[in-house]
Amino acid sequence: MIDISNIYLNYLKQLESKKDRGTEVFHASGAGSCYRKQLYSYYGYPQDEKDLKSYMILDLGTVVHERIQESLKWWHNLQKQDHHLYIEDKIEIPILNLVGSYDVGVHTTDAEFYLWDIKTAAAYKWTTKFGLKKNRKPMSDMNYKLQLGTYAMGIRHKYKPEKIIMYLYWYNKNTSQVREQIVAPEWESKAYEYWTNLNDIFAANGENFEKAEELEPGISYGVPFQDWECRYCSYYGVCPSLLNK
Repeated sequence: MIDISNIYLNYLKQLESKKDRGTEVFHASGAGSCYRKQLYSYYGYPQDEKDLKSYMILDLGTVVHERIQESLKWWHNLQKQDHHLYIEDKIEIPILNLVGSYDVGVHTTDAEFYLWDIKTAAAYKWTTKFGLKKNRKPMSDMNYKLQLGTYAMGIRHKYKPEKIIMYLYWYNKNTSQVREQIVAPEWESKAYEYWTNLNDIFAANGENFEKAEELEPGISYGVPFQDWECRYCSYYGVCPSLLNK
């Protein structure tokens, strides 16, 4: 008997194993995450095992990203314009021990840089963003805005554009609707504040961070930033957070 689900699960596992994120460095994609989670990742703590559903959700997001990025490459080749198109371009901010790569960037000849981060959302997330006002949660996309702000920091360091315009490009996994959301420039400075705070905590505690009072899980500011983080955290099994009991 051929177990297709098990084959698919193991295939997705081996795909993930090829992604060498590296430890002892912070990743831009984690912007806005719980400080404690950031340090678990930095020091290479083992993550909880994911089930097939979790892998499939991540895989769907990857497929959507790749198709949108491929379409932009196609468009760029047809246009034959002077601007530069960047896909999965790497950034580094050594002073913050920070690396990452952003989804899409276009650097125009008039020194403007347009930056997009692609996000897939299921029904609940979509409702908190674009549903009726009574169902919206204004801070539900805080992490994503901090992530964009982080990429903007890296782009400014690397290319020195005069202006960076940031967007979140949303894809609804249930209905295939798409929405584009402009993100205010202030999120670049907010991202800098977030990473600076994290680096200060890291410098003060190092590998002893688990015992640090300012990283008391479920109590301290930023640990976690939002309570739902504990329920879906990949370090649920090693963290003693009061919110995951």
